[in-house]
Amino acid sequence: MKNFLTLSLAALLCCALLAGCGKKQTVSRLDAIKAAGKIVVYTNPEFPPYEYLGANGQVVGAEIDLVNAIAEELGVKAEIVSAEFDSIIGTVITGKADMGASGFTITEERAKSVDFSIPFVRSVQYLILPENSPIKTVEDLAGKKVGGQQGTTGLMMIENSIRDGLLKDTGAVAKAFNNAPDATVAMVSGQVDAVVIDELVALSLAKKNPGYKAIPMVKADGKGLEEPEEFGIIIAKGCPELLEVINKVIDECRMNGSMEAWKADHEAKSAQ
Repeated sequence: MKNFLTLSLAALLCCALLAGCGKKQTVSRLDAIKAAGKIVVYTNPEFPPYEYLGANGQVVGAEIDLVNAIAEELGVKAEIVSAEFDSIIGTVITGKADMGASGFTITEERAKSVDFSIPFVRSVQYLILPENSPIKTVEDLAGKKVGGQQGTTGLMMIENSIRDGLLKDTGAVAKAFNNAPDATVAMVSGQVDAVVIDELVALSLAKKNPGYKAIPMVKADGKGLEEPEEFGIIIAKGCPELLEVINKVIDECRMNGSMEAWKADHEAKSAQ
């Protein structure tokens, strides 16, 4: 019976560790990562230049370079796992992933479920449009179909505007897709009139699709629907030691220019 109880308690302890971080854990998440020799990172590689599939089929991008720098600081390897964007927060909460790195905008709502790193980049929302499109402002989207990636803040802004904002009762429709490239393909085939996504992603996709352009998503007064956004890396709540290392690396990469260099490098590569 003693052996059975001991084994049962040990199993429960392991389950608690795998489920995420917690104040009462004997072994911290950081120690577990170092012991495993790897940090498991979930991402959606459909967000160039931050995350995308490179020529060899591997996940690459500016944020992936940042992830690798964090792994190097920890003395481990980064294990990159591709997933649907909407599923990543859940995998982090349950402990299946150690980190989520997929252009996550820092929001109060998301911060209720996960902890965010300090910001590593600032972004604004853009629209991808046919070159001959007359659309210039949010108001011009009245009666139009706007595509975007499910779960992203850009699509949420359009949905909110249709529900009780500038586009209310105008006949505008928001359509969700698995990712921005899918939304862009839908626009090329005439399913939607515009695609909303973050600035660098929009510019990258417009370059890859001749006959299309990317413009800032602004109202008639020249302002965006919301303030500029900041991206952060997400981890499970209650892991202060891991968060400290992540923030240290982000701060260093911003200060020494690495983040800007990675962005410029992958802007060029992802547009090829």
